[in-house]
Amino acid sequence: MAAAALAYKCMGIAHMRVVLSKTSCLTRDWHELRAAFQTAPVGESPSSSASDVDNLNNHALMDKNPPNPAKIDGSPQVAGNHIIAARHRPNFLRVLQYTHDVSAGMEALRKSESAFSAAVVSLPDGNNGTEGISAVKRVIDFSFHDIDGLLRLVRLAMEAIED
Repeated sequence: MAAAALAYKCMGIAHMRVVLSKTSCLTRDWHELRAAFQTAPVGESPSSSASDVDNLNNHALMDKNPPNPAKIDGSPQVAGNHIIAARHRPNFLRVLQYTHDVSAGMEALRKSESAFSAAVVSLPDGNNGTEGISAVKRVIDFSFHDIDGLLRLVRLAMEAIED
């Protein structure tokens, strides 16, 4: 279980490093999507491209009674029927991929903690294995910003749990 904790920690770190590298692009995508989905003031009609109108018509054919987003959470920002225009799909997909990476990273880190807890519970009475568990705990508690330091600690922990 100690080796599983290390493996999950490495997976979580890999995902979080990907997330960190995507943050600047995500900010731009987020602002573009937010601007695109701002509702027009009452009485004004937003300009639409032919593809937006086609998307709206296709959506209306597929779903005769769409839910009213304003009734779901009461936010005036989501009132209306929002269709993701073709020009915004890449931004939206990048935001979705980013959230997937965050979720996968957090899940791997949660599993790392669970595997570590299971490793601690399975320790035999006495001092056998406590050095290995201490080394794994140092890895679990280590930040993902220092990859070289993390790799050094993982190597030491692997050696300690093999003994």
